Amino acid sequence: MQIMKDGLEYTLGLFERYGGVVKVYGVLGVEQLFLHDPLALQHILVKDQDAFEETDMFIETNKLLFGEGLIATLGEQHKKQRRMLNPVFSLANLRRVLPRIQPIANEVVERLRDTLPKDGGPREIDLLPWIKKATIEYVARGIIGVSLDSLEPTEASEYTNAICSVSQVAMRVVFIRPLIPWVVRNISLYLRNKLVDWLPLPALRELRCLSEVMEKSSREAYLAKKAEVNQSGGSDRSYGDLMSIMLRANASSLEKSQLTETELIGQINTFVLAGQETSTSTLGRLLHVLAREQDAQKRLRSEVRDAKTRHALACGMEASEWESVSLPYDILTGLPYLDAVVRETLRLHPPTSIMNRVYVLVNHCSSRSLLTAPSQLYSATKDSVLPLQYPICSATGEQVSTVYVPKGTNVMISILGANRDKHVWGQDADEWRPERWLTASYEGINATSPGARIVSEFGEESVASSVDEQGSSNKDRADIRYPGVFGSM
Repeated sequence: MQIMKDGLEYTLGLFERYGGVVKVYGVLGVEQLFLHDPLALQHILVKDQDAFEETDMFIETNKLLFGEGLIATLGEQHKKQRRMLNPVFSLANLRRVLPRIQPIANEVVERLRDTLPKDGGPREIDLLPWIKKATIEYVARGIIGVSLDSLEPTEASEYTNAICSVSQVAMRVVFIRPLIPWVVRNISLYLRNKLVDWLPLPALRELRCLSEVMEKSSREAYLAKKAEVNQSGGSDRSYGDLMSIMLRANASSLEKSQLTETELIGQINTFVLAGQETSTSTLGRLLHVLAREQDAQKRLRSEVRDAKTRHALACGMEASEWESVSLPYDILTGLPYLDAVVRETLRLHPPTSIMNRVYVLVNHCSSRSLLTAPSQLYSATKDSVLPLQYPICSATGEQVSTVYVPKGTNVMISILGANRDKHVWGQDADEWRPERWLTASYEGINATSPGARIVSEFGEESVASSVDEQGSSNKDRADIRYPGVFGSM
């Protein structure tokens, strides 16, 4: 509970004192691991990811709220969804989506200009509501392919209100989340609805209504888009949003690889809500940081203006017309300082600070304690031991470079800890310094081991050093993934 209560200070203080892996106690004194050690992360999230699953609480809660989307499935069903969805987010498809969402920024600027005094005087504007409206419009146009008119002065739609409210309402009943897996498995849907009606928890009934609105709206959007895609008969007319791309990819797949209608609707709910919340958080932090860092703001503004001016000239326009130009995908994503600013902001301020996993493989050493020294691991299986990049001190005072993980252990991954690890990011890890991303080798980002690589969850990598201290190539080394560099998984 203290991790949630005191947030950043408590988390960083814990790792500063004990190292990259800490044993903490959860509800009823249950032992849990709280970690950010690079090598341990690589095993949990990459090498042994099948052994470390999302928790039942996470899966069942998401399934109730959003349906059978990517964040509400496990095992083969989850892998099937990933195989289907990964190509949807290819560079070619993202290039198709960009023109549909680019005008939104200009629309926001025009709305903000309309709120300014006519005499040209200053006025304080609360940007957060506008950021929320904009991100809703971004995900709606980019994912569903429709406008929700969230930037208009008219009253927001029922669907828009549900998207904005569901997480806040869910937090009011977060204390019942540990009970959800048991309730779902042991109580019928009819009795669960009766419980929601009877319990003195208005937020629970409100949450049910919001979930029903999201499911109904997503189903309507899915059916409308399905009809549009079928009617297009293979033309590119309906290719401008991710749902169209997803439906086309699904229809062209083998029957055994296709997602069901329920799964496709679940993806819509997942992408819309997750995209809106994380984008709102990131944009809010980004604008706050740039308002504080005036020199960085000037440099970024100059980079964007110069790129738009060059593109205007390349299109046969006057240099003075640069403001009316929209940059193509490749030029926009190729702006180095913009990229560095976004990466550095997400590093320090990830929208999600913790991920939970539970170890599910059977082992033969259930009586051991966490943080066991290697000499005590006589009967543990190989898969029940997490290697550590940086040794820690065990409860007995022994330096250990492995951690024993019994079946059923809850593992909390600290994205905040990984993103501020001074072994990786240097002594200025707590400082916002986008310049650390601007050199070919990401100067200022230490390799987690000689020759190790820092890899994003989407697979792009930067070789921090091409040869280790012994002169060996790093091409065969294990990648060290940092899930928080781009916010969250």
